[in-house]
Amino acid sequence: MPQKTKALHPRNPHQGRYDLSLLCKHYPALTNFIVLTPGGEQSIDFTQAAAVQALNAALLASYYQIKFWQLPDGYLCPPIPGRADYLHYAADLIAELHNDVDKVPQGKHIRMLDIGCGANCIYPILAARSFGWQVVGSEVDTQAQAIAQTIVNANPALKGLVKLRQQHDAKQLLTGIILADDYFDLIVCNPPFYGSAAEAQAVNQQKWQKLGKANQGRNFAGSNSELWCEGGELTFISKMIIESQAYAKQVGWFSSLVSQQKHHKLLVAQLIQQAKMSGPIDIRQIKMQQGQKTSLLLAWRYTA
Repeated sequence: MPQKTKALHPRNPHQGRYDLSLLCKHYPALTNFIVLTPGGEQSIDFTQAAAVQALNAALLASYYQIKFWQLPDGYLCPPIPGRADYLHYAADLIAELHNDVDKVPQGKHIRMLDIGCGANCIYPILAARSFGWQVVGSEVDTQAQAIAQTIVNANPALKGLVKLRQQHDAKQLLTGIILADDYFDLIVCNPPFYGSAAEAQAVNQQKWQKLGKANQGRNFAGSNSELWCEGGELTFISKMIIESQAYAKQVGWFSSLVSQQKHHKLLVAQLIQQAKMSGPIDIRQIKMQQGQKTSLLLAWRYTA
């Protein structure tokens, strides 16, 4: 059964409500987006793409000393508390690998691979700044990679810790990215959610309709490679599972975020079936909670 959690990981620094005063101090531009709720409390308008991006930039500046983080229109602006949660739970798995569950794994000797880092480069940034890990981010979209590289180059705090690799074959995930002499303690992935561009667009429109507003874009959107692939997240993660067997000796933990609950049992069943051919697989399911949203961290490692 999945391990259940009631809130964010205890180490996650983004507990409770946002401290807007602190965030504005570290990122003054956020003050332009502060609004008052009907109850008279300060907040931001989460339907405004510029406000959401400013909030993210403020969080990165305040907690991770990231001085520059900007995205052009049309790219995914991720919720940082949830992304940080994934990495803190994954860090616990790495601690098991090193047989020291009481010590948070930190330092350059820990290597992580992010499959599909996107233009936002969030997982590499958080991993480098939270734990000092060396991170490789792969990306199939050349423009997204260029944007991510600009962010990396603009932040001295990431120097020597974050490198990007281009995936030249859109049909492959790990192949062509994991090199012969590589070893990664951890692979993370936030797979494309939808199965087609039409599906992604329809859901985006529905969200705006529920808010009673015209479609305003990015905070409910993202680029094609970020949002959808043929078959959606189930096909994407299934392919990752298949490819993982070839890299069993080069990776400590393989992992992925699974957003749709209906996919949980199917993916676990695939891993169990794969274990019959490849040998024992340690499978972990960790349910993560952020507000009303629940997602699953699915992780596996080959133990033979």
